[in-house]
Amino acid sequence: MTSFRESQNMFALWLLLIILPIFGYQVYQDLNNPIGILKNPGIIITGIVLIGLMLLRLKTNYTSEGIYIVFIPFVWKKFIPWDTVSYAYLRTYSISDFGGWGYRFGKDGRAMTAKGNQGLQLVLKDSSKILIGTQKPEEVQQIINQYKPYKDEF
Repeated sequence: MTSFRESQNMFALWLLLIILPIFGYQVYQDLNNPIGILKNPGIIITGIVLIGLMLLRLKTNYTSEGIYIVFIPFVWKKFIPWDTVSYAYLRTYSISDFGGWGYRFGKDGRAMTAKGNQGLQLVLKDSSKILIGTQKPEEVQQIINQYKPYKDEF
């Protein structure tokens, strides 16, 4: 394996089970007033959140040069060259480590996650830490074995 791409969305079934009843109840309240449905701020906000969660994506591309990370629809891209990484390993993290998913800061550095609890922990040569979430830890482990199997000395 010389490269590996992964695309993750922020959408989760448990989130849908929370949002849909709220959305359905709000629509049910305005069934007799179709114009009211379009003017109800609760329906509008819930709809925007639902659509936003469906559009959010964390895309990672692991190549021989390094790791490319893109958060969609945000116009931000990050590239981490392998020669700036001291060492890399897979780890399990909890929601309390970073306070949720997305682009986060926590006690263990920065995190870029979409869902789940598996991630690639990078320790950079400047001692900073970056966690990149993954839903495919086996494939990421193969990349680590190929490009960063040993710890670099500082």
